[in-house]
Amino acid sequence: MKVENLKTIIISVTAVFFAAFLLIFSGEVREAVSGAVYDCLEIIVPSLFAFSALAIYLQKSGLYKIALKPLTFPLSKILRTDEELCGIFLLSNIGGYPVGATLLSALADQNRLDRKDTARLMCCCFGSGPSFIVGMVGKTVFNSAQAGAVLFASCFLSSLAIAAVVFLSGNITLKKSQTRYDLGSECFISSVSAAARAMFSVCTMIVIFSVFSAALGLMGVNRLFGENQSVVFSSVLEVTRIKEMTAGEYSMPICAALLSFGGACVTLQITAIAGGRFPLGKFLISRIIAAALSAAFAAVFTRLMPGVSEEVLAGHTAVSAFSGNAALSVCLIAMCAILLLGDTRGKSI
Repeated sequence: MKVENLKTIIISVTAVFFAAFLLIFSGEVREAVSGAVYDCLEIIVPSLFAFSALAIYLQKSGLYKIALKPLTFPLSKILRTDEELCGIFLLSNIGGYPVGATLLSALADQNRLDRKDTARLMCCCFGSGPSFIVGMVGKTVFNSAQAGAVLFASCFLSSLAIAAVVFLSGNITLKKSQTRYDLGSECFISSVSAAARAMFSVCTMIVIFSVFSAALGLMGVNRLFGENQSVVFSSVLEVTRIKEMTAGEYSMPICAALLSFGGACVTLQITAIAGGRFPLGKFLISRIIAAALSAAFAAVFTRLMPGVSEEVLAGHTAVSAFSGNAALSVCLIAMCAILLLGDTRGKSI
């Protein structure tokens, strides 16, 4: 039997079983979808949307060449590469998971980067961003912004280490473009629209993966693990499940590893954004390396900073990352308006 035929059969059988699950356990499915939507509005949109929009706007307008100059200049000397690429690296690691793929795809579409170099850059232009890590993981899991800052530092240093390997192992050619700054309203609107579309993709993937997790839970898969082990398993599929982690002795390195890894849900989002512009084989390998490096950095930082260690061992205290039904409604209405505006103008991410 051909591999393609076998693949088709497996997917077809899986689809049939999943359809049966949706019908038989409709109540559980509804609960999983409702919880995922709430998490998106309560955590994902507030922590990622503004940073993503800002990062994309800085890149589209060209302002990042000025705003990040104090950081890109010394970084370019250390990594021996173009300042613009250093700016893309920084924006990708502070803007949230989809930003790196979005910015690199734009450069690929402009023929400023070839497929090979774009694929190499994707290995280090990837990060969940400080807003997501500090606001969700730091305050929700550890009830500590300081712990969140340590986690972000661990993840960023991991990306920086991989960036050093990427840039120093061979030249990356970025074709020059005329330096100009686009400060018009069209640039701002298109940047916010791009961020909104990225958030829409992120949120819909989170919802569907929540249903998958619910299905695995009903099948008894979670009972094979302990409490935190079950959360780790769920987070490997969908990283926002990390908020269910219980603080403990090894929770900081585990959280750092999961955040750098990103999970299957984020990987599919990156695949969709890349759209075949560049291969993702090296990116997938880099996630395993990044996870190991982040865990090591977090373990070292936790031992060197007794205050953080005490907060981590103090236990889990659930803290809402964002509150206020009116504010949530405003976010939702704004995103819908931006998406509709983008469709009317025929824009794409």
